[in-house]
Amino acid sequence: MPVRRGNRQKYIRWIAVFLVFAVALPFAVVVLSQPGSDETNSTVEPPSQPTEKPSTSNSEDESLEVSPTALPFVIEQAPNNKAPSITLDGPDCIESPGEGAVVSIAISANDIDDTSVVLDLAALVGEESINLTSSINEGPELVVPGIASATFPIPPTEESYLLLISHATDFDGAKSEAALVIPFRCD
Repeated sequence: MPVRRGNRQKYIRWIAVFLVFAVALPFAVVVLSQPGSDETNSTVEPPSQPTEKPSTSNSEDESLEVSPTALPFVIEQAPNNKAPSITLDGPDCIESPGEGAVVSIAISANDIDDTSVVLDLAALVGEESINLTSSINEGPELVVPGIASATFPIPPTEESYLLLISHATDFDGAKSEAALVIPFRCD
């Protein structure tokens, strides 16, 4: 049994040495092959016209001597799409949330890179989401910057507050979310 254990330790030692070299060797090659890693050369040479150099069989030397080439076409990048901003504003509290009571809120939206957004509105009651988008008086599409209003009956809930969630989505797909909590007791 001791002979087997010695072989196992020797095997593990060889694997450890191999792993050290497998990690350290590529790192050393990258660090040492970078141009400008020579600390004795402190002068900066001005850029000059590329000149042809004799070809060598070393592929590492070839990759260092590559100069940029102008393309015959232009690649235009679309600007990054910014998400719209949205805020909800409503009453500070609801004194009597009885049957038939209604709530009015304002939904403000703005988008710096679009002209309109699509709004949605929902009330979260426990684990259930009640869609209130049809209660937005101006409809779900809003020209930005703009303010929409929504009036809806208070959904029945056992909670001591009403949680509203609204989203603004632009036509490029960027989406923002806002929440409003309205307590049922005014203190």
